[in-house]
Order: sequence, then structure tokens, then C-alpha cells
Amino acid sequence: MKRCKKAAAMLIGAVLLVSLVGCGAKLGEEFTEEVNTLEGATLTVDEESVSSEGITYTVDNQSETDLNFGQDYSLQKEEKGKWYQLSPANPVAVTMELLWVPAGSSETLEINWDAAYGKLPAGHYRILKNFADNENGYYLAGEFTLE
Repeated sequence: MKRCKKAAAMLIGAVLLVSLVGCGAKLGEEFTEEVNTLEGATLTVDEESVSSEGITYTVDNQSETDLNFGQDYSLQKEEKGKWYQLSPANPVAVTMELLWVPAGSSETLEINWDAAYGKLPAGHYRILKNFADNENGYYLAGEFTLE
């Protein structure tokens, strides 16, 4: 019985967390942290793939360390020279798998954000992802423009 109560409490907590993540599709707080600080590692957006619903991006890791990352990401919009977080219009859920890019290699992936953010209007954006090596965490960002 205790196991059922514990599982129910965890499920309710997860539902509440997902509900809080997806409140409103609007500009959020200004993002002021540094990005792209790991020498030799880049995240670039394939300009041919850019649409209002998603992108294809490549992580090129020419650093001396393996990088790991997850499926999570955030979108930011540039307004008057500053970057602002975009709040998803709908709850967002991603799998918790660990992905990695070995030193000296690259990985190309696709993201479709239509279900979470809807179709984005014209503007200058970037995708932001968290990466880590054995010691530190890094933000890598790739910019793109929707016309």
C-alpha cells in the first residue's frame, strides 16, 4: 500500500512539474549567461533546414574531451540586441537519455518544436543546449533567422 501511495505522489508531482513548464508562449526573462565558451566545440544550425516548426543542427566537438548532453533544449529570441527565453505554449516532456559526442567527432540531430512552441513567427532566434564533460557544464547555442 505504501508503494502505491508513493507512486501516486510521484506521478502527481511529475504532472504538476510538466504543467508548470508549459505556461504561455511569450518572451520570458533575459538570458545573460555566456554561451559557446568551450574551445573547439560548436553547435551550428543547418540554414537549409530552418522552418517555423523546427531545425537540423550539428554539434562539432573538436575539443580534447568527450561531451555528453540530453534531448532537452530551449529557444531564445533576440530583441534589441538582447536574448530572451521563449516560454513553451504547451507542456514539454523529453526523454532522459544521455547522448554523447566523442572528442574529434560530430553529431547531427533534428528538433521539431511545433508541439511545444507552436509555429514561430519571423525573427532572429537561437537554440540553446546544455553540454558537459567530466568536470564542467557548458551552453552551446546556434543562431537562425525566420523570415
